[in-house]
Amino acid sequence: MSDSVPRPTDAQLHEFRQRVRAYIVTHAPPFAAREGRRAPENADQEAALRTWFAGLFDAGFVGADWPVEYGGRADHHPLHDRIVSEELLRARAPRPVDQVNLAAHVLLHFGSEEQKAALLPPIRRSEHVWCQLLSEPNAGSDIAGVRCRGVRNNDGSWVLDGQKTWITDGHWADMGLALVRTDPASTRHHGLSAFVMPLSADGVEVRPIRTINEAIEVNEVFLDSVPISADGLIGEEGQGWSIIMAGLDFERFGIGGNVILLELLIDDLVTVARHATLGGKPVLEHEDIRQTVSELAVEVEVAKAFIDDHVERMTVGADEVGDGSIAKLSFAETYHRVSAYGTELSATVCTEAADPSIAEAKQRLRECWLWSRAYTVSGGSSEMMRNILAKRRLMLPSR
Repeated sequence: MSDSVPRPTDAQLHEFRQRVRAYIVTHAPPFAAREGRRAPENADQEAALRTWFAGLFDAGFVGADWPVEYGGRADHHPLHDRIVSEELLRARAPRPVDQVNLAAHVLLHFGSEEQKAALLPPIRRSEHVWCQLLSEPNAGSDIAGVRCRGVRNNDGSWVLDGQKTWITDGHWADMGLALVRTDPASTRHHGLSAFVMPLSADGVEVRPIRTINEAIEVNEVFLDSVPISADGLIGEEGQGWSIIMAGLDFERFGIGGNVILLELLIDDLVTVARHATLGGKPVLEHEDIRQTVSELAVEVEVAKAFIDDHVERMTVGADEVGDGSIAKLSFAETYHRVSAYGTELSATVCTEAADPSIAEAKQRLRECWLWSRAYTVSGGSSEMMRNILAKRRLMLPSR
């Protein structure tokens, strides 16, 4: 976004929101987004999702924050992104793949002009879905422990070997953003480099992992002497840590920005509570249950208030170090607590089974609960977020 773009008026924001809503009604795929089941389940769904995502780019609703020369909008304002996210969530329409957004921002900030020209257009056409090849069996949220190695050949090309795990969307992704140790003598965050890796490259094997919700969202990826051309290196050799950290800061705020999901969860929880009985009387007449539902609703409002405040400060360049981590932590932990309690309540009380909206609410609460622990890990675990805030925000000593 250009610094010269003024904040849109309330009337302009309302008009933009109406356009987004109209577009969703007209063009969204004929299936609702489900938590923990965001990846396509068959070829028809995949084709529909790619068409949908490409359409969002074409309409200027996604990727509008890119530089104009790469397809962005000169009149883009961060509040537009917030509106698009809110309306997609409220409509339960499929949301753009988070890893694609991260890869795009990494390329825009660190990629060469040749990489941008070659790799950004396929993202906007949704020909390339990206995944993050970061976590490993012995380096989950602590990605400074990466062991996957890259060796440079005499001609400048590379060979990658190792294993990545918990790779979201790896089974249908076309490209991967890989973090690899290129200096064998290095430790921790030193000696790491970032690469563009086609998932179709020789030596790449993807093994899907079925989740507790009987879905395939994450994968193991094995790299066996995978050849990467010299132009596959992003930025400079050894710059991988700073590149990935910059991308994850963007992703963490994106996860926190999904706070509307919390409102939808509370709606489902209240729907179940209002139509349920326990011990022969309405659930909300039980003081302990009413108190818990109220406390969870307050937690949701607190998370939403932080996001609202951060967006306002971000638009004037007044955001602070660690805001993305706070947003991510607040969202993930609240999401787990609300969905866990909603699932427990649904399994305890009697509801009016004849009303399909109640059954749908109970199903959504259960699916969210089964997926909730993934949110407390993906993009950096809650423990890592607290460590980041302690060091960067509170400036506490490491020991």
